[in-house]
This record gives sequence, structure tokens and C-alpha cells, in this order.
Amino acid sequence: MSALILMVLLQTPDAGVSSHPLEGVWQLDLEKSTDTAPILEKLGVGWFVRSAAKSVRPIHRIRLNNGTLFVEIDATVSKKRFQLVLDGATPTKDDFFGDEFSYTTVLENGVFRSAGRMTDPTKKMGISLRRELTADGLMLYCITLLPDGQEPLVINRVFRRKT
Repeated sequence: MSALILMVLLQTPDAGVSSHPLEGVWQLDLEKSTDTAPILEKLGVGWFVRSAAKSVRPIHRIRLNNGTLFVEIDATVSKKRFQLVLDGATPTKDDFFGDEFSYTTVLENGVFRSAGRMTDPTKKMGISLRRELTADGLMLYCITLLPDGQEPLVINRVFRRKT
């Protein structure tokens, strides 16, 4: 009898887990993604890091649970974990290209949108992040850097579902 109860529990979905089409494991498709070298060079990132960025194919593991987006990023040389509360008010801090940003995240019409600024007040740059499922089943992760008074720098990272 206890084996039957265990089987039922294992097959019953968690009532607190929300389903989203981006949940799963995704790997970067370098060929479909923006070449980051010109933008990284514009930001003053050194040659070694720019060169390495051309070969690293990070894996993103995405899960949604009770209004929080959980993202694990495995970029071979580094691993990061995030819990993005989808209330538009709870800040997340992360380093982008050597500078720390603080941003908030919401889920709107199936798209995860984040917006914020650099935490160093002497550096004048905002950031906008967007994760969405494209019509052809890919995940678009768009990073837009918004230097005050300058043109936005847009990096489109395209991911394929990893099987």
C-alpha cells in the first residue's frame, strides 16, 4: 500500500509550480547570437575576455515557481544562480561585463522583463533584459545596455532547447 501512495505522490504535480514555455535547459547558439566582440571592445573589455566570449556556449537552466524565476547559468568557466522575484520591486544584483547592476523583474505576456541601473552612482548606465520564446521555438535573451546620453548597446543571445 505504501508503494502505491509513493507512486501517486511522485506523479502528482506540485500545486505551487507554474508552467512556462521557457522552463527547461537551453544552450547558446553562437551562430544565431550577436557577435559580442565589438560591444565588449566599446565597453573596454580586454582582448582575452573578448576572445573567450566567442567560444563559450553557456547553458541556462530555467524554472518558475510561486512568482520567482530561478535561473542557473553554467558558462564552463563560471556558474551563477539567480532568484528573480517577479514583482517588479525586489532587486537582483549581477555583474555585467565587470560592473554591478541592480534590476527588478516582471512577467508580462509570457516575457520576462528586467530593468535597472549600475549600482555605482558615478557610472551612468541603465540595463534592460528580456527573455522570451520566439516563434521558431528558440529562447531570445536580449541584453540592452543604456549608457546615459548615448545609443543603446544591444546583445541578442539566442538559445536552443537542450535535449
